Amino acid sequence: MHDIDYSMNESIEERINKISKLIVNKLISVNENENVMIIIDEDSELIMVKALFNEVINSKATPIIVTIPSNWKSHTTLPKPVQASLEYVDVVIGMTKKTAAPSYDPEVARLLKDKKIRYMSMVLRPLDNYINGAALADYEEVYSDAKRLSELMRGNRIKVTTKLGTNIEAIIKGSRIIIEAGFATKPGESAAFSDGEVSYTPIEGTANGIVIVDGPIAYIGKPSEPLKLIIRNGRVIDINGGREAMELINMIKKTPNLDNLAEFGIGVNKAARLNGYWQEEKKAYGNLHIALGDNIYYGGKTKCDIHMDLVIYKPTVEVDGRIIVKEGKLIFHE
Repeated sequence: MHDIDYSMNESIEERINKISKLIVNKLISVNENENVMIIIDEDSELIMVKALFNEVINSKATPIIVTIPSNWKSHTTLPKPVQASLEYVDVVIGMTKKTAAPSYDPEVARLLKDKKIRYMSMVLRPLDNYINGAALADYEEVYSDAKRLSELMRGNRIKVTTKLGTNIEAIIKGSRIIIEAGFATKPGESAAFSDGEVSYTPIEGTANGIVIVDGPIAYIGKPSEPLKLIIRNGRVIDINGGREAMELINMIKKTPNLDNLAEFGIGVNKAARLNGYWQEEKKAYGNLHIALGDNIYYGGKTKCDIHMDLVIYKPTVEVDGRIIVKEGKLIFHE
């Protein structure tokens, strides 16, 4: 049973209202008298912003909309006035279209760690991602699978391989496992919408090997041919491939610390589509993504103006020699 079912005759507005009710009333469970900050930019999907705003009011809570420029310089740090005001809210919803800053801001990360807020990431998404595909999942099942996978991901060392040639290992001992599976109902919890992944950052300087990226790449798109990344001591030292490889090389040259391997994440959402869009595909069941750049949100120490996801299909993932994902299938579903 999916959380949302549409009838054939429903308008876009009716579908958006259903999703807004799901997010506000169930996934983040807004309570009476809470303060909810919605962070947007000029390009945000305003029809969704308005629906969430109204649903928060219906919950007898107080919504506040904060708008930052679409050309804001950082993908990982909010403007200081916004950072300062985070102390006074209970729930933060990031809905910026052109920057991921609400999701990776260090002040958001601190307040989550201190269990002062709960957070819902809806950044860098088109309207379609809010109302179709992964958005229509059974989020009870998504969360249950994420919890089971998180237990299997605990260990000292991770190894990822694919038939295309990915072969990379890293130390993950002591890394905080982050479940992003739709629900953020308690202080300190975070989620996204649409959602469905479990992730952590490798210990800095420990990742070594080759990554073949055959899925979509944040800020770049679906590559015309797979990219080959060579990683030594936690840093990308060489990239080969087509036009998209040159784009990534240029981004790394211009952005300090973007060569840092920042994350391993595994998708658990069975409703997510393989539609070429990285925010959808990285949540897809059995897909793996790595990220480059900033890892502060994940408990790491590397600051960068970008956190950049790259999707990999049909991975086999081992933790301390135990296979937990086999060619894109979660092992507990085999």
